[in-house]
Amino acid sequence: MVLDTPGVFPKDLAPSTDKEPSREIRQSFGTTYGGNYKLQWEDKPRTILIIKKQYDEKTDKALIEVASWIHTKYPDINVVVEPDVAQEFVKELPFVYTIPDNKRIEYTRVTDLVVTLGGDGTILHTSSLFNSAVPPVISFSMGTLGFLLPYHINNYQTAIEKLIETRQASLLLRMRLKCTLHGADGQRLQAKDGSGRINDLTVMNEINLHRGRYPHLTWIGCYVDGHLITEAVADGLIVASPTGSTAYSLSAGGSIVHPSIQSLLLTPICPRSLSFRPVLLPPNATIQLKIGEKSRGPAEVSLDGKETFFLDKNEFLQVCMSAFPMPCVNRVHAGEDWIKDINDLLKWNQSFLNKQSMSHYMSE
Repeated sequence: MVLDTPGVFPKDLAPSTDKEPSREIRQSFGTTYGGNYKLQWEDKPRTILIIKKQYDEKTDKALIEVASWIHTKYPDINVVVEPDVAQEFVKELPFVYTIPDNKRIEYTRVTDLVVTLGGDGTILHTSSLFNSAVPPVISFSMGTLGFLLPYHINNYQTAIEKLIETRQASLLLRMRLKCTLHGADGQRLQAKDGSGRINDLTVMNEINLHRGRYPHLTWIGCYVDGHLITEAVADGLIVASPTGSTAYSLSAGGSIVHPSIQSLLLTPICPRSLSFRPVLLPPNATIQLKIGEKSRGPAEVSLDGKETFFLDKNEFLQVCMSAFPMPCVNRVHAGEDWIKDINDLLKWNQSFLNKQSMSHYMSE
């Protein structure tokens, strides 16, 4: 069943009332969540949202298999997919529900569990659907390695069944960032399409302020809690979360930060001054990046490599820790998994290649 009429939902997805208890997972400054959090549902999950990687035949087949299995084994559970996915698989998945794009706020209210099929990019897309509280997310890889993929698709039945039957989950709360955009007068910027002011923006990996298509370096005033720390002249600056420390920030020379550590990473991109090094800031800090008067053109703001906005001279962005983390379902030995990921993906603890095996060292 595909519901693409705005405001029309199945009975279990009816509009909320003030009497409903809050299901939001939040975090605050100084929260100790280095170990596993344990989630206990009072009732069996009623609604499961499945997010899949786009334009991938292998993931398409997995979606049909996983959604059909959930619907057959648990017919009382609502299976929700994105509108374009429901339209594409209307024949194979006639039982799924959708939430219209203009009602995205409903994702937070009605979803009890999110299942992602794909790579790390699929999880970043999932984060973009939830600007506030996020339900538990269980992620399945399709055979590729990734920092955010604790389960393989071959084990989806066992993993999902355990969550539903026990109503328990081991969670790692991955910190997210909140970003706001401001004009020179300090007021919130308005959207270019005339839809009103740009609301709070929530990202999982990083906010990237960069020169974009312009050839000149950008002048950026860097403030922490209202105090100027430097005026950076660089290709750009990255504000990353601990999860994003192994993404663009790492390529720009930033530190690797364990996802259980609350911190904000400020990493310059090709700075003119070699004394400007990456900085690790406390989670209660507020970072302000302001486009300087000497900049020769506007700067671009990219959020998790997707959404893009533009800032002119004296306009600025402000970043702080979001109260709404990404609660990722993990295995009991999540700490060991992170160490294994570092070794597998970044090739730590591997000896140098034997020169004898390299073709340009081999005699002809």
